[in-house]
Amino acid sequence: TYRGHIKTSTDAILLLAACDLPASPPPRRIHRRLLESERADLIQPGSIFVWDEKEAGMRRWTDGKCWSASRVSGCFLTYRELEVRKRSAHDINGPRANQYKVEGLIKQSFSMTTTSGRKLHIVSYYTKRDVREGRLRRVSEDPR
Repeated sequence: TYRGHIKTSTDAILLLAACDLPASPPPRRIHRRLLESERADLIQPGSIFVWDEKEAGMRRWTDGKCWSASRVSGCFLTYRELEVRKRSAHDINGPRANQYKVEGLIKQSFSMTTTSGRKLHIVSYYTKRDVREGRLRRVSEDPR
């Protein structure tokens, strides 16, 4: 849908509104799940996906990555990418601690229901480094 960063609820709402404008070309809502073959190319820092629950026929986003439990961060749910480790013979009887992936992605989700009853969702991906170094422009800083 968009490339950038969502920092605040204002950024999220601006992007949702832009997806409804008849501008040329507007950010487009996605209408289906990503195919497994598309995920590696499309899920990267700065990728933001918007969808209408009814229009796309999906309530939850799936991306094939391993994520931490969600944490509430303002009006967003935030997840950190985890290392995927194969079980070894030593792991069978003991607990396996999940570790955050070094330079891993952060996934942020936001949902809202409009006054007309539409359920809209956003999922965005970024890294702390890309945000810190200013590589991703906030939606509210985009002149479009």
